[in-house]
Amino acid sequence: MHRTVPNPTLPNPVRWATILWAVAIAAGITETSLAVAPGLADGGAVPWLALVTRALLYTFSALLVAWFARGHGWSRVTLVVLMTGVGLVSVLVSMGIGVLSGLGVFVGLGYEGHGVALLVRIAHTLVYVVAVVVATVAAFTPAANRYFRCSREDRLAAAGARPAAVPAPRGVSA
Repeated sequence: MHRTVPNPTLPNPVRWATILWAVAIAAGITETSLAVAPGLADGGAVPWLALVTRALLYTFSALLVAWFARGHGWSRVTLVVLMTGVGLVSVLVSMGIGVLSGLGVFVGLGYEGHGVALLVRIAHTLVYVVAVVVATVAAFTPAANRYFRCSREDRLAAAGARPAAVPAPRGVSA
Protein backbone atom coordinates (compact mmCIF):
# COMPACT_ATOMS: atom_id res chain seq x y z
CA MET A 1 0.00 0.00 0.00
CA HIS A 2 1.44 3.36 -1.06
CA ARG A 3 1.40 6.11 1.55
CA THR A 4 1.74 9.72 0.49
CA VAL A 5 4.11 11.78 2.59
CA PRO A 6 2.91 15.36 3.09
CA ASN A 7 5.01 18.16 1.62
CA PRO A 8 7.24 19.33 4.50
CA THR A 9 7.42 22.85 3.03
CA LEU A 10 3.66 23.42 3.07
CA PRO A 11 3.05 25.99 5.82
CA ASN A 12 0.31 25.18 8.33
CA PRO A 13 -2.00 28.02 7.22
CA VAL A 14 -1.84 26.74 3.63
CA ARG A 15 -2.38 23.16 4.81
CA TRP A 16 -5.44 24.23 6.87
CA ALA A 17 -6.81 26.40 4.08
CA THR A 18 -6.46 23.45 1.68
CA ILE A 19 -8.35 21.16 4.06
CA LEU A 20 -11.05 23.76 4.71
CA TRP A 21 -11.57 24.54 1.00
CA ALA A 22 -12.03 20.78 0.48
CA VAL A 23 -14.49 20.63 3.40
CA ALA A 24 -16.47 23.52 1.88
CA ILE A 25 -16.63 21.71 -1.46
CA ALA A 26 -17.75 18.48 0.25
CA ALA A 27 -20.42 20.42 2.16
CA GLY A 28 -21.66 21.87 -1.12
CA ILE A 29 -21.82 18.46 -2.77
CA THR A 30 -23.69 16.99 0.19
CA GLU A 31 -26.05 19.96 0.38
CA THR A 32 -26.83 19.59 -3.32
CA SER A 33 -27.67 15.93 -2.76
CA LEU A 34 -29.92 16.80 0.16
CA ALA A 35 -31.66 19.50 -1.89
CA VAL A 36 -32.37 17.17 -4.81
CA ALA A 37 -33.27 14.00 -2.89
CA PRO A 38 -36.78 14.99 -1.69
CA GLY A 39 -37.90 15.93 -5.19
CA LEU A 40 -36.61 12.65 -6.60
CA ALA A 41 -38.23 10.69 -3.78
CA ASP A 42 -41.56 12.30 -4.66
CA GLY A 43 -41.18 11.21 -8.30
CA GLY A 44 -39.94 14.54 -9.61
CA ALA A 45 -37.78 14.93 -12.68
CA VAL A 46 -34.01 14.82 -12.34
CA PRO A 47 -32.64 18.39 -12.66
CA TRP A 48 -29.88 17.31 -15.03
CA LEU A 49 -28.76 20.77 -16.07
CA ALA A 50 -28.39 21.92 -12.47
CA LEU A 51 -26.60 18.71 -11.47
CA VAL A 52 -24.17 18.82 -14.38
CA THR A 53 -23.48 22.50 -13.76
CA ARG A 54 -22.76 21.87 -10.10
CA ALA A 55 -20.66 18.80 -10.88
CA LEU A 56 -18.49 20.91 -13.19
CA LEU A 57 -18.28 23.67 -10.59
CA TYR A 58 -17.27 21.27 -7.81
CA THR A 59 -14.73 19.54 -10.05
CA PHE A 60 -13.18 22.86 -11.04
CA SER A 61 -13.16 23.94 -7.38
CA ALA A 62 -11.37 20.72 -6.38
CA LEU A 63 -8.76 21.32 -9.07
CA LEU A 64 -8.31 24.87 -7.78
CA VAL A 65 -7.68 23.50 -4.29
CA ALA A 66 -5.00 21.15 -5.67
CA TRP A 67 -3.34 24.03 -7.54
CA PHE A 68 -3.62 26.17 -4.41
CA ALA A 69 -1.76 23.57 -2.34
CA ARG A 70 0.97 23.50 -5.01
CA GLY A 71 1.54 27.24 -4.60
CA HIS A 72 -0.15 28.68 -7.68
CA GLY A 73 -1.04 32.20 -6.58
CA TRP A 74 -3.73 32.64 -9.23
CA SER A 75 -5.65 29.70 -7.73
CA ARG A 76 -5.70 31.42 -4.34
CA VAL A 77 -7.30 34.50 -5.86
CA THR A 78 -9.72 32.39 -7.92
CA LEU A 79 -10.78 30.36 -4.87
CA VAL A 80 -11.45 33.51 -2.88
CA VAL A 81 -13.44 35.06 -5.74
CA LEU A 82 -15.52 31.92 -6.34
CA MET A 83 -15.90 30.41 -2.87
CA THR A 84 -15.93 33.57 -0.77
CA GLY A 85 -17.09 36.15 -3.26
CA VAL A 86 -19.74 34.21 -5.16
CA GLY A 87 -20.55 31.26 -2.86
CA LEU A 88 -20.53 32.92 0.54
CA VAL A 89 -22.09 36.16 -0.69
CA SER A 90 -24.93 34.23 -2.37
CA VAL A 91 -25.65 32.43 0.92
CA LEU A 92 -25.65 35.71 2.83
CA VAL A 93 -27.78 37.51 0.22
CA SER A 94 -30.32 34.64 0.24
CA MET A 95 -30.49 34.84 4.02
CA GLY A 96 -30.93 38.62 3.86
CA ILE A 97 -33.69 38.41 1.26
CA GLY A 98 -35.51 35.86 3.41
CA VAL A 99 -35.29 38.10 6.46
CA LEU A 100 -36.25 41.28 4.60
CA SER A 101 -39.23 39.60 2.96
CA GLY A 102 -40.46 38.40 6.34
CA LEU A 103 -40.17 34.73 5.42
CA GLY A 104 -37.12 34.06 7.59
CA VAL A 105 -33.54 32.96 7.12
CA PHE A 106 -34.28 29.30 6.35
CA VAL A 107 -36.92 29.97 3.72
CA GLY A 108 -34.54 32.53 2.19
CA LEU A 109 -32.00 29.74 1.83
CA GLY A 110 -34.62 27.49 0.25
CA TYR A 111 -34.86 25.23 3.30
CA GLU A 112 -38.36 24.02 3.65
CA GLY A 113 -39.56 21.30 5.92
CA HIS A 114 -38.66 20.47 9.44
CA GLY A 115 -36.95 17.95 11.67
CA VAL A 116 -33.68 16.22 11.02
CA ALA A 117 -33.52 17.05 7.30
CA LEU A 118 -33.75 20.76 8.04
CA LEU A 119 -31.11 20.53 10.77
CA VAL A 120 -28.72 18.64 8.47
CA ARG A 121 -29.10 21.26 5.71
CA ILE A 122 -28.54 24.07 8.21
CA ALA A 123 -25.45 22.28 9.54
CA HIS A 124 -24.05 21.96 6.00
CA THR A 125 -24.56 25.66 5.40
CA LEU A 126 -22.81 26.53 8.66
CA VAL A 127 -19.92 24.18 7.85
CA TYR A 128 -19.58 25.81 4.43
CA VAL A 129 -19.65 29.35 5.85
CA VAL A 130 -17.14 28.66 8.63
CA ALA A 131 -14.82 26.65 6.34
CA VAL A 132 -14.79 29.37 3.67
CA VAL A 133 -14.22 32.22 6.12
CA VAL A 134 -11.39 30.46 7.98
CA ALA A 135 -9.80 29.21 4.71
CA THR A 136 -9.88 32.72 3.27
CA VAL A 137 -8.19 34.16 6.34
CA ALA A 138 -5.60 31.34 6.45
CA ALA A 139 -4.83 31.76 2.74
CA PHE A 140 -3.60 35.30 3.38
CA THR A 141 -1.56 34.91 6.56
CA PRO A 142 2.09 36.01 6.40
CA ALA A 143 3.26 32.37 6.14
CA ALA A 144 0.87 31.73 3.25
CA ASN A 145 1.96 34.95 1.53
CA ARG A 146 5.61 33.84 1.75
CA TYR A 147 4.69 30.40 0.37
CA PHE A 148 2.92 31.88 -2.65
CA ARG A 149 5.75 34.37 -3.29
CA CYS A 150 8.42 31.72 -3.60
CA SER A 151 8.80 29.96 -6.93
CA ARG A 152 8.03 26.35 -7.71
CA GLU A 153 11.74 25.66 -8.08
CA ASP A 154 12.40 27.06 -4.60
CA ARG A 155 9.75 24.75 -3.11
CA LEU A 156 11.17 21.74 -4.95
CA ALA A 157 14.70 22.59 -3.84
CA ALA A 158 13.54 22.95 -0.23
CA ALA A 159 11.92 19.52 -0.48
CA GLY A 160 15.15 18.03 -1.85
CA ALA A 161 13.81 17.43 -5.36
CA ARG A 162 14.96 18.86 -8.66
CA PRO A 163 12.63 20.32 -11.26
CA ALA A 164 12.54 18.16 -14.38
CA ALA A 165 13.87 21.00 -16.58
CA VAL A 166 17.08 21.41 -14.56
CA PRO A 167 19.71 18.75 -15.28
CA ALA A 168 21.71 17.22 -12.47
CA PRO A 169 25.29 18.51 -12.10
CA ARG A 170 28.01 16.48 -13.82
CA GLY A 171 29.11 13.50 -11.86
CA VAL A 172 25.83 13.23 -9.98
CA SER A 173 23.49 10.45 -11.03
CA ALA A 174 19.76 10.68 -10.60
